[in-house]
Amino acid sequence: MYKPVIICGHGEAVRDLPNLSAQAGFNLETPCLALIKPNICGLYHPSPDLLSSIMEFLSPHVESLVIGETRSMIHTPETQFDRLGVNALVKRFGGSARAVDLSSDELVKLQVPHPHILKTIDLPRTVVNADVLVNVPKVGTHSETRFTGALKNLFGLLPQKRKYSVYHPLGVDDVIADIAQVINPHLNVVDADDKVILGVDALAVDVVACRFVDLNPFEIGHLRRVSQDRAEALESFMKRVKVIEV
Repeated sequence: MYKPVIICGHGEAVRDLPNLSAQAGFNLETPCLALIKPNICGLYHPSPDLLSSIMEFLSPHVESLVIGETRSMIHTPETQFDRLGVNALVKRFGGSARAVDLSSDELVKLQVPHPHILKTIDLPRTVVNADVLVNVPKVGTHSETRFTGALKNLFGLLPQKRKYSVYHPLGVDDVIADIAQVINPHLNVVDADDKVILGVDALAVDVVACRFVDLNPFEIGHLRRVSQDRAEALESFMKRVKVIEV
């Protein structure tokens, strides 16, 4: 049985994130660098109070806390950090917290073990060096992948501004599955409006989160691919996902 996926009210997540994360199987030790990856430059943004709660949870345990995002076709991180209140939030935590445009970072080339379409992936060094990665998407629908959640948010770690023109022609579901082979978030905190879904396994979180946008996980290409990359059919995987509603 996999570690459980937790579903709770939004307010409860904000108030009691450490305990809920522990229930989901997230054990925070004392890392040097924690990276929070919210969807800042996309269409669906997690709420500021949830992001603040995550920072308050992590801050006492880390030496450096980074909120990181890459550029997109429609936004730059700098503009969005200001517009969405991230810069103001960072200031509350003093010098240990930073908001970073990951597209300006040095890149590290990683080999994809069993590629669908990408043999190698260039990722920002901050992502590769992070001791803890907390993935913070907001659940939604998508014109091409149909569903956007924890795994799709990892697509936002690719540094190119023109991700759509570079990667979508290759098959974005395949690209997401390749990214999932080299990046494994330690905790996923998914904003679903009045609910929050928490879990240490991005695939497990996503199959649960599909219900909040009335989608069938079997119809989402990258969910099937990621499960197959683990040598398990999605149907079998879903039967082993334990959900705890609190």
